[in-house]
Amino acid sequence: MNWNERWGEWIIEELVRLGTECFCISPGSRSTPLTTAVARNPGANSVVFYDERAAAYYALGHARATGRPAVLICTSGTAAANYLPAVIESSVEHIPLLVLTADRPAELQDTGANQAINQTNLFGSFVRWFFDPGSPCPEFSLNSLLSVIDHAVSKTNRPVPGPVQLNLPFREPFFENAENNEKNEKKLLPEKNSYIRFAACRKILPVTDINNLLKNCPSSGILSIGRVPAGSLPSIRKLAEALGWPVFADVTSGLRLGNNCPNRITYYDQLLHKDPAVTNIEPHAVWHIGFPPTSKRWLSYWAQKPAQQMVWIADHAERLDQSHNFRWIIEADITEFCDQVAANLKQKTRNPLIQSNTEQWRLASEQVEKLLEQHFNENLESKEINEFGLVRKLTETVPKTHSFFIGNSLPVRAVDMVGSGKGADIPTALNRGASGIDGLIATACGYCSGLKRPLTLLLGDLSALHDLNSFKILADSQEQILLILLNNHGGGIFSFLPVVQQTDIFEPFFGTPHNYDFRSVSAMFNLNYYKPDSIADFEKDYQQALSSNKSAVLEIISEREQNPQQLEILRQKIMKSAFESS
Repeated sequence: MNWNERWGEWIIEELVRLGTECFCISPGSRSTPLTTAVARNPGANSVVFYDERAAAYYALGHARATGRPAVLICTSGTAAANYLPAVIESSVEHIPLLVLTADRPAELQDTGANQAINQTNLFGSFVRWFFDPGSPCPEFSLNSLLSVIDHAVSKTNRPVPGPVQLNLPFREPFFENAENNEKNEKKLLPEKNSYIRFAACRKILPVTDINNLLKNCPSSGILSIGRVPAGSLPSIRKLAEALGWPVFADVTSGLRLGNNCPNRITYYDQLLHKDPAVTNIEPHAVWHIGFPPTSKRWLSYWAQKPAQQMVWIADHAERLDQSHNFRWIIEADITEFCDQVAANLKQKTRNPLIQSNTEQWRLASEQVEKLLEQHFNENLESKEINEFGLVRKLTETVPKTHSFFIGNSLPVRAVDMVGSGKGADIPTALNRGASGIDGLIATACGYCSGLKRPLTLLLGDLSALHDLNSFKILADSQEQILLILLNNHGGGIFSFLPVVQQTDIFEPFFGTPHNYDFRSVSAMFNLNYYKPDSIADFEKDYQQALSSNKSAVLEIISEREQNPQQLEILRQKIMKSAFESS
């Protein structure tokens, strides 16, 4: 065993001892010591990918589901560069990721050597830590190497979770026993624990801060929830109940779908569109927990009508307020914050005005709910499928055994605006940090793998075209994945932008038109394929796909030009109903 093999074995074994569940490998020569070590370690669970971009997004999805870093392994050169989009998403959304990039040794750098590029700080400011220990050699001790690995994994989780890159230059030969004259073979100690143990990091909110917050807590407020750790949701529900304020739960929060959140105003986004019954109720406080919301109207409200008290609660110190109106930032463990505040609120007498304001918002939201049901039920048999109607039916239909992954652009906005609040309580995720449309199938597959439960994926056609190679990952998934593919033959979201009025340039430069469908792609990867002609047919096909226990593609053909018209009709109905009842 030469030094390359030793390092590969030590690195992978230490990662296994640290609890790493997923090694994502793209085959290549220079990364042979790492790949071989994964292949021969019985505790290393691995997935092999054709390309690095899909591998990185899969790792991102897996880490999003588990909260633990997945490990990426690739060869040198542009292979590593293909990780960049997923590394950016990992950085922006604070998702742990460990990137092991194999490299050419120092003597081959800047020489024109094949597949040798400058990989030092390749990902720039997006990584939490970069380190290159140099080529494997006896001078770099085993303890030093283990310390590097343990520190790297630690940095993926704290102080702010995100990606870490270790650059590992390997000299050839990778297998040849060049040191067969060395008698003393160094091996890891036969124990299960990692070399270094890190104590848990806790962010404790001082009692004085809680007292000041509650002392200055007004009777009229809104509790806003963005993306938060899944483990904090029970405590957030307790806070929502104890506070009694209207709750605006973003689609990324895990509280927007299903009947699982006290005082939730399901259709706050629609109500903020000039509903006189509630928009005249200006809250004295806005408490926002987690990452920013999806709703542009809610974000605009912060900027244009800031409340007297604007409080942002997060478990990190990153700046996320684009309105620049939040004057009170609380960095604390979200679960602990919610539990402490809820416990203190229970000891206080609730102002009757709180219930009155919340009731007004709730009644207005219920009115929108009834209108949406009536509006969309009118067109169940129509041969022209309304994408918003499809999203409505899907969010009513996804079973509680599934998880839900939502694509960016139009899908996420449709779910946020018209998604039903009466469906199942299911884990929901999306890549909303940098909001790219790349790698979404791969991310969803990784998320499904991490959760170890079936998944329904809602995606647009351009996103699917962007990630065609990941249909293989979808087909190979051990859990069932149902891809609901909204095919409006182009970029549907652009039809909502002012540039649509520039008819001479819109279609070729923004509409991104195409005439493709995904039947042949589905057949190529042996996926069941459905192409429903109506919302009613979709419901039947979706149920049939569920019962097959096999991954499938359900392709919905629609007209993107009609989306703005359909949404405007719906908005007009909501506004008319609101004014009539006010």
